[in-house]
Amino acid sequence: MGILSRTILLACALVTGSVTGAAAADFRFPPEPVTAVPSAIAIPDYSNLWYFRGDVGYSVNEDPDLSLASTSFNNEKMDESWSIGAGFGYNFTDNIRGDLTLDHRFEADVTGTNSLTAARSTATLASTVGLANLYYDFRDREHFAPYLGGGIGWSYNEMDGQTGAASSDESFELALAAMAGFSYRLDDGWLFDAGYRFLYLGGAQTGSTATAGALSMDDIYAHELRLGFRYELQ
Repeated sequence: MGILSRTILLACALVTGSVTGAAAADFRFPPEPVTAVPSAIAIPDYSNLWYFRGDVGYSVNEDPDLSLASTSFNNEKMDESWSIGAGFGYNFTDNIRGDLTLDHRFEADVTGTNSLTAARSTATLASTVGLANLYYDFRDREHFAPYLGGGIGWSYNEMDGQTGAASSDESFELALAAMAGFSYRLDDGWLFDAGYRFLYLGGAQTGSTATAGALSMDDIYAHELRLGFRYELQ
């Protein structure tokens, strides 16, 4: 083989090798399929949302406004009384919660002097109060949390006449409440609750007969000191 033939073969080999190398360098295996990974879904924390509560209370009742028929009374007075109650509630946020409560206020003596006859009348009043309440906790209930609140509902008032009236009578009345207090966490589930509640109970009256009229009491107000516990469901 002549020199020219060898030169041509060598040139062809060089060109072929260059093309093959370039092709090999440009070759890529198909990429592996990408599997989409869904983003994490936030799971709400449903712990400690619902709670139960129990309370005892001591009520200082304001002097009532008594009347018998169209006759007014003097020296009206309503004694102090005790109450016991329970309820359940829901923590809407770390600061806002609401509950439904039912309280029984034990009998308190009511007295007054008839302004015309000077006769002394005596009666007793007991009430059952149901309220829907809403509160704002100024802290997140983790330790010490002051709060303010308000409530609206009904009061079932039973007034029993002792003297100057014949018998007992019952009525449902509008009830309103305003609260201020604090809670203190004892452990993961229990909170101690102490507070003041201003309570409006509407009115009440005794029964009447042909010989004894109904003794009426308007605008019943009470100032209550309440102590209790709340238990948050885990």
